Amino acid sequence: MLSYPDFSEKQLICIASHRVHQIRFANENLVVEVDGEIREQASCHKIFAVFIIGEATITTHLIRKLESFWISLVCMKDNFEAYTVFGWASEGNTLLRAKQYSEKDAERFTIAKTIVENKVENHQALLKKVREKNALIIRAIENLESLKNEVASTMDENSLLWFEWMAAKTFFNAYFRDIEWTGRAPRTKKNVPNLLLDIGYTFLFHFIEALLRIYGFDVYKWVYHTEFYQRKSLVCDVMEPFRPIVDAALLKAYHLSQIREKDFRFLNGAYVMNPECRQKYVSIFFRAIMDEKEAIYRYVQLFYWNFMGNRKELPFYSYQSGTCLSSPTT
Repeated sequence: MLSYPDFSEKQLICIASHRVHQIRFANENLVVEVDGEIREQASCHKIFAVFIIGEATITTHLIRKLESFWISLVCMKDNFEAYTVFGWASEGNTLLRAKQYSEKDAERFTIAKTIVENKVENHQALLKKVREKNALIIRAIENLESLKNEVASTMDENSLLWFEWMAAKTFFNAYFRDIEWTGRAPRTKKNVPNLLLDIGYTFLFHFIEALLRIYGFDVYKWVYHTEFYQRKSLVCDVMEPFRPIVDAALLKAYHLSQIREKDFRFLNGAYVMNPECRQKYVSIFFRAIMDEKEAIYRYVQLFYWNFMGNRKELPFYSYQSGTCLSSPTT
């Protein structure tokens, strides 16, 4: 397993350019070259995951080396859609996977409710951080409190789904009131905010996936999100309480005037990002995720311990304090 002292030194690397790169391994460093010239390099001991956006040349030697350092490699299209993930796992953790597959419905539903309640509380925390609260913000905070109580008391899966949907709608309409917001529309890229949320959530998704794989989880086995072919349902589950990290990063970037309309264009019915602007937007979300990396690590660790039966507490991430409650000390 990866201890937190080791994990705390890790970083995310993104290779994002419209130019073709060559990526290779030299002296335990990851080296990125453009036209034969070294542009950047980093010690493999300090890399947790590498995201490649667009075209690049890699070798089987590089893949073997990344595996030896347990570095996840996420290959993405120009539109930030991941198409190949090399995620190195603790293979053979049969006890963990047996527990995943033998989880009783009542236990699974308890975890699902905790995940949703955690997400709603963190969205509520974001709204409480707003300095100038108008009637819309105040009403949204009150409604989320009511929905959080409904989540805690419900015993029906369909009701849980509905409460989560209502909470998300309430939050988005209030939190993004000052920007171009017409409703959350995943993967449609109908406007710039939705495009950027998709990108931020994608980075968060694969960061959490890499952590889950280290512990040996079957990332396709659900707790809350229904299983279907090739859907990494467990990753979808675990990332829910952490979505506010991306939400907050997006609104902060708008307030700092980092997001500019000229960085995007409308093409074939959807917004796309200009290639030369990718690194700026990647940095916005990478910084936000890495600022909370200890809490994410602790959450996954406690999630694992809960499955293995060593602990009875369920993890609960507090965006307000940036900590994972009930988390053990490594």
